[in-house]
This record gives sequence, structure tokens and C-alpha cells, in this order.
Amino acid sequence: MITIQGFAKLCGCNTQTLRYYDRIGLLAPAKVDEWTGYRYYEEEQALLFVKIKNLQQADFSIEEIKVLLPGDDDLLAAAFERKIREQQQKLERIREIQRSYLKEKMDMQKLVSTLIGFVEGQLNNPALWEEFGISMDRKAEITAKAHAVLANIMAENRETLETITLTMDDQAVTGVENVIRAVQDGNLVSADRILVNPDGTEEPKGVPEDAVVVYERHGWSHISEWIREMPIPKEKGERYCVFELTPESASNLIGLPTMMLVMMAAEMDELRGGVTCHTTPSKDEQNHFTLLFKEYL
Repeated sequence: MITIQGFAKLCGCNTQTLRYYDRIGLLAPAKVDEWTGYRYYEEEQALLFVKIKNLQQADFSIEEIKVLLPGDDDLLAAAFERKIREQQQKLERIREIQRSYLKEKMDMQKLVSTLIGFVEGQLNNPALWEEFGISMDRKAEITAKAHAVLANIMAENRETLETITLTMDDQAVTGVENVIRAVQDGNLVSADRILVNPDGTEEPKGVPEDAVVVYERHGWSHISEWIREMPIPKEKGERYCVFELTPESASNLIGLPTMMLVMMAAEMDELRGGVTCHTTPSKDEQNHFTLLFKEYL
């Protein structure tokens, strides 16, 4: 028998490692002096130490090592082969995650840049800003805020890019690639109703019956007359902007739904929910606007 210090030198480790192995039940001393507490090991126990060290380095758990220690070399060889297969499967899974991450990142970047490009294009009309009573000098400031909100919405829903649904009037497309293509093809330009849902569900085409009227204005000539007094619900839910416009109304402009989204986004740190804009012909030769809200349950 040799002391713990001598056994540690033989094994190429320190005494703390041997005490740890003893404490967790892997390698106990052959003898402990009842008077001095000195630990003694048999030289043959070095073979057990070699087993333990190599099994640990191969990522076997403590419980697995306890099962394998009494086994012969054939048992250990089979265990190493299983571990190799497990590690190969884990490595392949990591490669899959890497490929998925890179595609997800590229899809996200492309979607955000495409939607931001669409917003920029829609807001290039000075008449739109004039109708809202906002100087073009503030365009960069306001659209930058909208871009940040839009990017945050996309980032929050990055795991659902394949189920994201874009609704344009009565047409809906699902999947990030289809959404990007629809925007790039110009399908949003003349849409009165634009809605993006991350989970693939389709909202009802009209305003839900249980939506609550938050604000309404009737008989106006320009949006600038009331836009600054319009309250914006901050809770998480859907905001419905309903315009009833006369044919000659100055508000009949391409980009009206986008501008409403931008205006709401500019007033909020976080657009918690969506903005749906409906535009219909007026029935009484007057312009009407109603803002309704339905909180998400």
C-alpha cells in the first residue's frame, strides 16, 4: 500500500482529486487508518483511476461511470462507441441549428429591410405629410421611430417567420418569403387594409363587433384638423382606423394606412399589437373617421 500522496504522484493528479473521487463514491482508499485518518491505496487501484479519468474526459456522467467501472474493456469499448454516436448526433444537431440560425437571420434582415423600404416609398409623397399637417423636415425623425418599432415587432416574432401572414385587403399570404415577394411586387401600394400577423391567423375582414370606439370625427376636410387630438390606446391589442372618404377628399392618397401606422408608432415606445386601416366611400358627402380598439385577451 502507498499513501495518498504517493498514489497521487503515481496517477499524475493531486490529493484533492482523490478525496473528491472518494466523496462521490468512485474511488475509495483501500484503507483508512482509524487513529491517524491517513488514506492508503493499492497500486492496482491506479487502473481504476485511469478508467475514471478517461470516462470523465469522454463526457460520461458520474452515474454512468459508476455503472461502467466494474466492467471489462469490451464493455467500456462499447460504451465509448455509444458516446461517439451520441456526440456525432449532437454535433449534427448543432450544425442544423447553425444553418437554421443563418437562414433565420438572413430572412429577418431581408424582411425588415423590405418592409422598411416599403414604408419609405409610401411616405415619399409630400402631399401625404401636408394632409397630416406635418413638415417634411420631421420625416426622418418620425420614420426612424417607426422603423425601430417595426424592427422590434419583427424581432419579437423571429421564431414564427414561417407562419407570419400578411393581409392586403382580402388577399393573404403566409411565410416570410411570400410576404417579402408580395411587398417587392408592389401588392401593398394600393391596399386599404394592411395587417401583419405573426402566428398565421387571419383577422376578420371587418371591424369586430366588440371593438370599442376610442375616438371619432365627422365632417372634416383634412386629417391635420384632428390627428393631434386623437388618443392612441397603449394596451396590447388591435387598433382599427376606419375612414369614410368622399371621392374628392384630399385624404384619398396612396400610403394613408402606412402613414397611420407611422403616426401611431411615433407616439409609442412600443406598438403593442397591430394597426388595421379601412378606407370606404362616404355615404353622405362628408369625411368620417373612427378609431376603434380591441384589447388582446
